[in-house]
Amino acid sequence: MKFSAISAAGVALLAAVSSVAASATADSNVVRRGLSSHHAHHRHHARDAKAERRSAVEKKKRAVDVVYTYVTVIVDAEGNTISPAGAEETSVSAPVIADVVSTSAVEAEPTTSSSSFSVPVETSSSASESSSTTSITSSSTTFAVVTSTSSSSSSSSSSATSTSSTSETSSTTSSGSYPTSTDLLPNYEGPYEEFTDGVVPCSTFPAGQGVIATDWLDIGGWSGIQLSGESLAGQGTSCEDGNLCSYACQPGMSKTQWPSEQPSTGESRGGLLCNNGYLYRTNTNSNYLCEWGVQSAQIVSELDQSVAICRTDYPGTENMVIPTEVDAGATEPLSVVNQATYYQWQGKATSAQYYVNNAGVSVADGCIWGTPGSTVGNFAPLNFGAGAVDGVTYLSLIPNPNCDATLNFNVKIVASDGATVNGECSYVDGVYSGGSSGCTVAVTSGTANFVLY
Repeated sequence: MKFSAISAAGVALLAAVSSVAASATADSNVVRRGLSSHHAHHRHHARDAKAERRSAVEKKKRAVDVVYTYVTVIVDAEGNTISPAGAEETSVSAPVIADVVSTSAVEAEPTTSSSSFSVPVETSSSASESSSTTSITSSSTTFAVVTSTSSSSSSSSSSATSTSSTSETSSTTSSGSYPTSTDLLPNYEGPYEEFTDGVVPCSTFPAGQGVIATDWLDIGGWSGIQLSGESLAGQGTSCEDGNLCSYACQPGMSKTQWPSEQPSTGESRGGLLCNNGYLYRTNTNSNYLCEWGVQSAQIVSELDQSVAICRTDYPGTENMVIPTEVDAGATEPLSVVNQATYYQWQGKATSAQYYVNNAGVSVADGCIWGTPGSTVGNFAPLNFGAGAVDGVTYLSLIPNPNCDATLNFNVKIVASDGATVNGECSYVDGVYSGGSSGCTVAVTSGTANFVLY
């Protein structure tokens, strides 16, 4: 069967999978196609040693092979399932290579072939008006940086320039720690101070206004650093000229910075650009580094231990290092991306994916690149998925094919007071209510709770 978008108004997503769901409109009904077997997970590489990075660059290894079974499910405008029985199915066996799996085709493995993209960089000075282009080149990727100067004290960009003391911003978290509530914006408020290009040194991590440091990674607070000219496997340890320096945002928020032009290999790039010693936005359409997601999901803990829930740094290194720490008895927002405005992978919408560690595992121990059998990081037992399309939020619980272990607590997705949630989804003693492939609900109004119990 053919998977292609027919009507933008009829798009729906199995949100646990960062993929595009094909759509069609039949009266008031919507066709939602999801994965009924194993779900797509990121393809990662171990990066602890230079030799491992070189090996990964020379020969990219697939993390896991899975079989995808695509199922067409008919739902109405409210998200209610109409005809799950007898739905069309088609299967394809393919390696997992990225956060996003197209329903039209499974992409081939990325290569190290040449690619390029340009990043607009604007600065201001008292010099006479002029412009120049600086190219930061390497064997496989070119960063074309356009720099402009003006006699005006503000940038000529349509994006407003902040007068805030961004250059004085630095991380307020200690090494290996998780930000305290005083470091964070109130939920769904702000940000208030715009980021100014060419002001913050690359040696200064721009914490605040939603940006949080991931100090346990020991790379200056950054969540990942992609070297100019290298693939996903090539990562740096400091934010230096030519590098893309990615960062984490507080729970409920997502980063806004990634180049519009991405490598042709299918790998993703994200973060701020370090150029001539200073940080620049790679997406000048946003004046802020973090933005709030759709306010339709939160995590409610009924446990007596904290839980580290780790989002993949996407677009970017795709490491599972973006933290949401839910303390015992606490409630935290879960970032639900608006797929109409969020990062597009090769023109296809993406959603947010989270790895859920066992209760008692700290952020520093759980939001990392794990090892087989460790049950942490990308080997954690459970995944959350979240994405919103046309006013409907899709939330999922799905198994991690890298881990056979059972989580040491249960999870259910239920409606909060006054909310409307269609479908049932739970994970109890390692068993999913929707079968071995997991389950999904549709939130048409209000907020759904991921209850940990």
